[in-house]
Amino acid sequence: MLSLTLSLTVAAALLPVQPQIFKASIFIRQHDGDRRLRVVHVERATSGDEFDKTRGAVVVANVERKRQAAVSLRCLADVSNNVQSTEVVNTSSAPFLIMGKTPQQMIAEKNSQSQDFYGKVIDQDGQPIPDVGVSATLIIETDEGFNTEPHSTKTDLDGLFEFTGLHGASLGVTISKPGYENEWRNDPYKNPDNGRSSPTDRVIYKMWSTDIHEQLISGNKSFEIQPDGKPHFISLTDGTISDQQSGDLKVWIQYTNQPVRGQLYDWSAGIEVLNGGLFEVPQAAMNSGFIDQFTMPMYVAPTEGYIPSFQHGGQIKGGQSGEIGDRYFYLLINNGKEYGRMHINLFAPYGRLHPGLIRLSYAINPSGSRILR
Repeated sequence: MLSLTLSLTVAAALLPVQPQIFKASIFIRQHDGDRRLRVVHVERATSGDEFDKTRGAVVVANVERKRQAAVSLRCLADVSNNVQSTEVVNTSSAPFLIMGKTPQQMIAEKNSQSQDFYGKVIDQDGQPIPDVGVSATLIIETDEGFNTEPHSTKTDLDGLFEFTGLHGASLGVTISKPGYENEWRNDPYKNPDNGRSSPTDRVIYKMWSTDIHEQLISGNKSFEIQPDGKPHFISLTDGTISDQQSGDLKVWIQYTNQPVRGQLYDWSAGIEVLNGGLFEVPQAAMNSGFIDQFTMPMYVAPTEGYIPSFQHGGQIKGGQSGEIGDRYFYLLINNGKEYGRMHINLFAPYGRLHPGLIRLSYAINPSGSRILR
């Protein structure tokens, strides 16, 4: 049997002046990196009035991972500037409670969740694909971990499939058919608006015929430049950068060349497509990191909505690095004759060794097709 003592400070309005016995419900969560649990909240009630739960004090303490334990809580309160203590003791061997429930109750609640799933599979042109093999793995949580329960079906003539009557903690779905491959890993092409599939709002998967593969020109490049506002020109076909006005992109970065640590400076950067335009994909910018692959499918370029340039600016302190964030664009280049896609980030400075840096990953289709796959 384990005995532990916790100390906490509670607002004066929450405790009566006279000591009383309190009921205690311990809310715990797994503590990352080890096998300890962390107490994150104690809900208290007097023998009479209930405390306002939204105003309860927060307790942080490490306790050993035990299912059964006798718990002793020593509450220290400052009431009207008078310090008094109240002993809160649970002498029973009751299990720890997670959000007011035992671990077994939590597991049973998770496993009782409905995992009904409604989906549809379409091809690259939006047409339904029949006879697609669909596998589902139902996850059933246990005290020791989890068990899996396999299920399978096929799409009908309208590309529809569904799993109903299943209950468990979660459900994983994969699709496959000879002569086709998933558009992007095994991720859906479109999820339901409310996050839950139904017969009228299905999870959409897109597959591409393996016969459709365009000859693309692609690259993954890093270029160091001086952040003096001078334009630099990038040829995506050759994968080169130059000071001469040629190629497909014009890129510039503007920042001071003698920053003083801690002092605030303006910085800016821009991208312009020569004889073409950019179409940014609606995705939040992400900070830093090597650009080694696209993090979302960009396989069919749009026909309109392109703009000639993109600019970004702000202020950073000396010793810090400014960046535009990871940006994703469709490209219209070569006087509208070619389409492409690009993932790019511009830095100034990048670490101590690079005053300015361009990183980009791209693919262009020289045939004029909008397919970028």
